[in-house]
Amino acid sequence: MVPSSVGVLNKISAILAVLEKGPACLPTVVSETGLKRPTVHRLVLAMQNLGLVDDQQGQFIVGPRLTHLAMVAQHAMADRELRRELSALRATTGARSVRLHQRYGDQRICVAEALRYKSAPSDRNPVRAVAMGTDPVSRVFFAWQRLSRSHVTGSDAAVCSGIRHRGWAQGVTDEGLVLAVAVCGRDGELAAVLSLSSPSRRTRCSFRREVIKNAVEAAARISCRLPAQESTGPVKELEDFPRRVGPRSE
Repeated sequence: MVPSSVGVLNKISAILAVLEKGPACLPTVVSETGLKRPTVHRLVLAMQNLGLVDDQQGQFIVGPRLTHLAMVAQHAMADRELRRELSALRATTGARSVRLHQRYGDQRICVAEALRYKSAPSDRNPVRAVAMGTDPVSRVFFAWQRLSRSHVTGSDAAVCSGIRHRGWAQGVTDEGLVLAVAVCGRDGELAAVLSLSSPSRRTRCSFRREVIKNAVEAAARISCRLPAQESTGPVKELEDFPRRVGPRSE
């Protein structure tokens, strides 16, 4: 690594580079860093106080704070890929909006979106929970929940089974024509629902096959990055702003 202009950071970085290889005692850290023993001892104690280093029976290891930061970095990279995925799908399909929804209890929230047009000031309010209804997104959520819990019979069961077999549903809402595609985890359980809304519901009553194909393929890629959500989980973090991604004005 190229050293910085701040000496103390270079010393801390050298210590972490040793611990990166695995647990190490104080003499080992001193030997491999080339730093004086009092310096290493002083820095390691300070790093322990900050959670950057932990002491495991006389062996120093990477601390819990660094483990947490690694998880945050991994999440940030996955989030960046998700942003790119939604923006690319919106650009490819010409959709007015592309959104990703996750379920919390009997409600759902939009956790990420790519919009074609710049949002109005009223659209920049904190995200609120949306109750399940009869729209395509809700129907996809219901199809997995009801069949999994055997809450359907007769024609309702046939509808839910059809949605699960196809992996998507579409219909007209106040937003226009909406396509909702299931995003399933490796266990086959529903992790999220990807939705596209058309620029105008007056021009067509269903999405083209090519659009559906692109959305299904995007959902498959997204599924690798999203864990399954518990259907009875609490509604959390509803005051967060949606992650608006991609170009919003053209």
